[in-house]
Amino acid sequence: MKYILPTITLAFVLIGSTTTSYAQTTKTPVVTTPPALFDTQANAPLSTRKQYVETNLRDLLTRLSDVHARVQIATTRLGTNGIDTTTATIALTVAQTALTSANSHLALFTATPVDDRASTVTTLRTQAKAAEDSLKSARTNIIESIASLKLTLQTQ
Repeated sequence: MKYILPTITLAFVLIGSTTTSYAQTTKTPVVTTPPALFDTQANAPLSTRKQYVETNLRDLLTRLSDVHARVQIATTRLGTNGIDTTTATIALTVAQTALTSANSHLALFTATPVDDRASTVTTLRTQAKAAEDSLKSARTNIIESIASLKLTLQTQ
């Protein structure tokens, strides 16, 4: 520890004592396009894109299910301690329904065979969009239940 300061000082002296001249160059701006979220999947085969969407939706479903379970446990504990949790319980029930719906849409999405027909692509998009909408609804209701619990706890 006692040799750190002298070592740093020595490094500054060595770096500062070297003579380096830098040429002046004109600066040209670097223009790059921002990366798109699905740019890597744009020209991929349909099966690869389907797997990508399925993985992302399943991951989101798992995360929201875990959060739902934790909020449900907290709501139950607060309810046993005499705190009014009816609004949060209703929101969690709606969220559970949305999670179940998302799971069923995701199962249909997974079960759809992959070919390049337009009807298959439309079916896949419809199922993915329905699962995404259900997950958004579940997220909104989970946030609503947490806000309700927070408001209830602040008023007490």
